Amino acid sequence: MNIFEECINRQKRIDRVVRELGVDSIINKNILIKERVVNPSHYVVMLGETSSGKSTLINSLFENKVLIESVKPTTSVITEVAISNSCEEMCFLINKDSTYRIIEKEEFDKLVVNPPENLHRLRYIGECKNEKYDNLRLFDTPGYGSLESYHEEVLKEFIPESDFIVYVVSYKVGFGDYDYQFLKYVAEAIDKDVEIVLAVNMCPSGVNEENKRIKEIKSNFEKCTNREPNTFLIESSTDKIPDATKLYDYIYERINSEDKKEELAKTLKSYQDFILNECNIKINSKIANIEAKRGDIKEIANIYSTLLDKKSGIIENIERGYTKIKLNTVKYIDKSALNVKEEISKIIYDESKWSKKEETLNLMEHYYVPKFTNEQTDDLINYTEDEIISLERKIDEVLEASLNNLKERVRINIPSYSEVMVNVIDQHLGDEIKKMTGELLRQSEHSEEQAKNSTYKNLKRLKVNNESIKTDHNRKQFFKVIRATSIKAITEYLAVFTESIFSLFQSINWQKSVEDMAVNAVDRWANDLEYAVKKYLDVLRDKKKSQIVALYNELSHEFKNDGNELENINSEELLRLKNEIDFLLNKCLLITLNKKN
Repeated sequence: MNIFEECINRQKRIDRVVRELGVDSIINKNILIKERVVNPSHYVVMLGETSSGKSTLINSLFENKVLIESVKPTTSVITEVAISNSCEEMCFLINKDSTYRIIEKEEFDKLVVNPPENLHRLRYIGECKNEKYDNLRLFDTPGYGSLESYHEEVLKEFIPESDFIVYVVSYKVGFGDYDYQFLKYVAEAIDKDVEIVLAVNMCPSGVNEENKRIKEIKSNFEKCTNREPNTFLIESSTDKIPDATKLYDYIYERINSEDKKEELAKTLKSYQDFILNECNIKINSKIANIEAKRGDIKEIANIYSTLLDKKSGIIENIERGYTKIKLNTVKYIDKSALNVKEEISKIIYDESKWSKKEETLNLMEHYYVPKFTNEQTDDLINYTEDEIISLERKIDEVLEASLNNLKERVRINIPSYSEVMVNVIDQHLGDEIKKMTGELLRQSEHSEEQAKNSTYKNLKRLKVNNESIKTDHNRKQFFKVIRATSIKAITEYLAVFTESIFSLFQSINWQKSVEDMAVNAVDRWANDLEYAVKKYLDVLRDKKKSQIVALYNELSHEFKNDGNELENINSEELLRLKNEIDFLLNKCLLITLNKKN
């Protein structure tokens, strides 16, 4: 029996526990978890410029074309293609408000090309030619140069969730400016363990990696990513389906490697553990309610009132703290832009730094301006990180003092609830894995009916490794996005040098013209950086608030519990379920994982 079969068997026992408890909130969360356990899948994101052939490469997996192909741009929205050899063909429309509906293939094809404003993404489920690719999830994306602003933001948020990235470049077109800008962003945004392969599409017959065009494409790829790519040359033309077998076989081997399987198994176990702990809290709460004395009711009501007050106070601290950080960071960016512009001006008018016009332009575009903006971005990140850590330390100190005070009151006045309180706090404020799992489940909350049809919605990838346990995942992701935004922005805005090179050489005041263009690029870089920082600081703030609200709401719910939950389960059954949960948490599956280690 392999590790995933053991996960499925463990899930069946968890399902029985959840079903016997009959708590709606846990039932809905368990549906999402079960979807991931029964159908463990991998996210393969296809990136590349307009008309590079991303849709064609996906179609090569199927007997019939599932995505529209054309020499003109055809994909205008992020489109998921989920391979399922046990499911009939289905198409979904998913809106920005997370509502969805099943649609006909004809409507799906029209929406791929002309999406309405409220469309978030599309999803296709179907059977492919090779059954070994079952459960592979491919994401076809619009060419970066043709992205609408909303879908650009969606794509930027989704890229870090990838298991694998295929960057597609057309042999005929080569490596363009948009490729250069976007690949720099991608390389900064993803984790080191996410592999990016290079697929050069539409190659003439007989081309190999010694070909001049192929060498040029690979060289540019390496400059942007600082990675030497595994490269796949794919012959294709308008009259035949491309043979991408080597590419997909490589992806299959990589995502099914032993280390990936172990990572996925740990992830699935973490999800399941979270559900079991939720069940344990409900059982302990019911036992505490049974054991509580009549005189405890008033003290329980007092604690419930205190919880509400403390929650409001901490939320206010979070709001004020992040507002202050945002204002100070904007000032820091303004100062950074001034510093960069001053350095640029010194160099442009310092003839010891260059010998001719061409050299100045090249140094400005490819060395000095990127160097200065990268240095300022690093300083900004260090400053912001210190501010965020300082704020969160203060919030955590207030939170810890509040919870310790409450725990002492509970221990003295209603000791039967002590274990409940400890369990709830650990579930919300335990290690980073528990925090991440709780956050992902909160983001995926929806009605029971939607949960039953959970194929419409992703439960984002949760990576379980030593790094994710030790570091704040949200803060780490925030800084990766800021650095990636900075690099992408300055690369894009410096492209004006290449476009204006001939007119600059003919200008008498060419130095002033170069300075003006560089200053304009820096101003636009600062605007993009400010927008990203403000946006993602709001995200960090909201996630912190959500964590605190969820903690206090659950504590309030358990102390307010009037005994109606689990009312049909007697004490003997509660103890039996508690023993089953203890076994599933501490023995079942753990033996297998320990053997692998």
